[in-house]
Amino acid sequence: MSHRTVEASSFEEYLASDDDSLEDRAAQEVDRNKRLSRFPYSVMLKVSFPELDFANRWCWQNFGSCDGECTQQYSEYRVCDRSEPHSHVGKWTSHWFVKTDYDFGFNEWYFAESADRDRFLANVDNINWGEHFPK
Repeated sequence: MSHRTVEASSFEEYLASDDDSLEDRAAQEVDRNKRLSRFPYSVMLKVSFPELDFANRWCWQNFGSCDGECTQQYSEYRVCDRSEPHSHVGKWTSHWFVKTDYDFGFNEWYFAESADRDRFLANVDNINWGEHFPK
């Protein structure tokens, strides 16, 4: 059995938290609205860093490259072979908001298509710490 700490969440729950300052939450809301203009379908989860990597790998495998600056060189679940700084154009992206505990916090995934968001939601129960971490 794989270790899981994933929790369903919402942007409203993030805004109601006191893990970021009021100013940071306001700035995050502005930035989020910009992301939503390109990727209108979102899913907010509270996840550990290993679960974040695991979920992002699943998205890469199912939807292609993540849009924006590539952070794969930091991932335990590398999908992109390139190691130099670079970006991708894709139909999904992900954003880390804030830690709520050690290596755990709010992350939101954004999708250009509702069907991709629905596939991601259907897979949430399979997100876990993965094979690189003790069970």
